[in-house]
Amino acid sequence: MFRKVAVLAAFFLFMTRMAADPLEPLRIKGLWIVRESMVSREEVEAALVFARESGFNHVFVQVRGRGDAYYRSLIVPRSPYIRDSQFDPLGYAVARGHELGLNVHAWVTTYLLWSARTPPATTSHIYHMHPEWLDVNANGLSLRDIDLAAPRDKSFEGIYLSPIHPEVNDYLQAVFTEIILNYAIDGLHLDYSRYYDLDYGYNEEGLMVFRARHGFDPRAISLPRTLAAEHADGREASEKLTIWDDYRRQKVTELITALHAIITISGRETLLTAAVKPHAQVARNKYYQDWAQWLQDGILDYALPMNYTPARSEFLEVITGMSRSLPERLKKRVIMGVANYNQDAAATAEKIRLARLYGFEAVCVFSYDAHKTNLARFDPIIKMLNR
Repeated sequence: MFRKVAVLAAFFLFMTRMAADPLEPLRIKGLWIVRESMVSREEVEAALVFARESGFNHVFVQVRGRGDAYYRSLIVPRSPYIRDSQFDPLGYAVARGHELGLNVHAWVTTYLLWSARTPPATTSHIYHMHPEWLDVNANGLSLRDIDLAAPRDKSFEGIYLSPIHPEVNDYLQAVFTEIILNYAIDGLHLDYSRYYDLDYGYNEEGLMVFRARHGFDPRAISLPRTLAAEHADGREASEKLTIWDDYRRQKVTELITALHAIITISGRETLLTAAVKPHAQVARNKYYQDWAQWLQDGILDYALPMNYTPARSEFLEVITGMSRSLPERLKKRVIMGVANYNQDAAATAEKIRLARLYGFEAVCVFSYDAHKTNLARFDPIIKMLNR
């Protein structure tokens, strides 16, 4: 309670000081376009024209949703939802987007593979081809054993590939390299570049590699994370847990590093961006998604924190935390993600205003699809973006 009061007090003081100051123009005005709008020429056209007419200058078009392709691929099965077998959604989006003056980013899911209540109908889908690549939690539950049709907890996101499996990152590099080399995209945008949760990453084959390298099985670590390591056994367990956490974190970082190198070697002027958990330390320590370090090391061009909360105080807590913790040069490489699917447009517009007041020069709205059947609902958002 005290922290919320302090945050609100800081907010009102800040607003009083900034009330008379004009908002700086936004460098990046982004819009996420979900794969449901990538199934036909008409859908893509409508989304891109709306983006251009509304003043957006970057679009993130989803072309890999759940282990499928909304583009021409020799590696990944084509999405069954694309109506015309001759239509190339990404190819059209890039060509038409550039005609309209838009920067077009290919938005791809990374480790999340599947989430529907029935398995993929396509037998060549990785879900069927490589079940040994799927992740496992600390209790030994493999995601390949999940009954997709069973009632599920609200926290269930889906079936994840395991970053520690020795073949998974190589596969993803091949998938994304195909896009980078075959399409004139302005950016590759990674989604779900993380683990399912804190206690995942225990894939069997991946553990064999870890044990051979480090000489212990992380499943045998019994030290509670909240226990102070005051005795020898506790210190040893704590050290092992640190090694294991660093290893899992490094596996995701290795993918980001490899993609950065591939783009550099290709000579393409392609940005590498990622949608990330908004609290940098939570992202790092719970999901092993070390995005602040990726920015620091220069292997990620922009991070898009998914600051989707409808609560103003929580949104403010995230942006004030980033303002305190990130140096100015890294702050300029943050594109603040703002939601419109879970709040009214006036609330979304207000959050864009807050981000701008705190010095964030780039925002991205999630998503076009939330209100594409009633585009008038975007009016307050568009007004704030272009103010």
